Amino acid sequence: MVGSRNLMNSIWFGEKTTLSQAEMKEHLLKSHTERDILFNLIELYKIGDFTQKPLLIQLMNGTQDEAVLNLCIRVFFAIATHDDLRDSNNLRFLSKSTEETVDTFASAAITSFSLEVVPYLLAFLLEDWNEIDDTAIIIKDSLDFFLDYEAKIGEEATVEEIGDYYAEYCNENDPESYYFQQNLAFPGDLAQKLVQRAMSAAHNEEPLKMELIPSLLSILTGEKVPGDYRTIMNASYYKKMMEYIDNLSIKNWEKGQKYFYGYKL
Repeated sequence: MVGSRNLMNSIWFGEKTTLSQAEMKEHLLKSHTERDILFNLIELYKIGDFTQKPLLIQLMNGTQDEAVLNLCIRVFFAIATHDDLRDSNNLRFLSKSTEETVDTFASAAITSFSLEVVPYLLAFLLEDWNEIDDTAIIIKDSLDFFLDYEAKIGEEATVEEIGDYYAEYCNENDPESYYFQQNLAFPGDLAQKLVQRAMSAAHNEEPLKMELIPSLLSILTGEKVPGDYRTIMNASYYKKMMEYIDNLSIKNWEKGQKYFYGYKL
């Protein structure tokens, strides 16, 4: 599961630890390698202790290990608040980023649910990344995910036009809220999309073919979706999926808020 470039290739960050907060902090203190530090930080975040967020930011900006950096970026976006993103000091690594780093940043940006990430994506396009086709597509896809600008001002819109559209968009929406696409982020809405797809897939006994939503739901709630992109939806998997959704629906989720493993950020 662990490649040289990608650590934790799963749809989420794994089950919560059974260790106590004190034991986890003890493990963190004894960590010798960057990877150990990162894995132990993730365990702390999964039990709702975000006091060590500065250590993640320090690691993200200091590591020379591309695989560690990529995972740091993914974790950072999963737990970042608007304020974390507003402070460009937290993202100093971007000044020396490689194509792979920009790709990781741009594709993971949507998991921040925050409009505060848009200026960074626009800045990438103003730099030379617009010249690299694959990277430019990832950046523009993420911008479109937040703003739906292509439908409004066209996919050939210039960076300046997208920037102006973003400014207007922020005026019309609440930048203090968290968004999934153009709606206030809400696990219930994601669950509904999952059910619709699972129902259709089960009807034809075909793979779920859904990647982002099962991953986001697993990370937001701390309960892993019982199926992934390749899962063939048959009657028994569909039943598991419905039980999963029922279990989520009895919890109190607030629209426009952001969660990590069930904890409100």
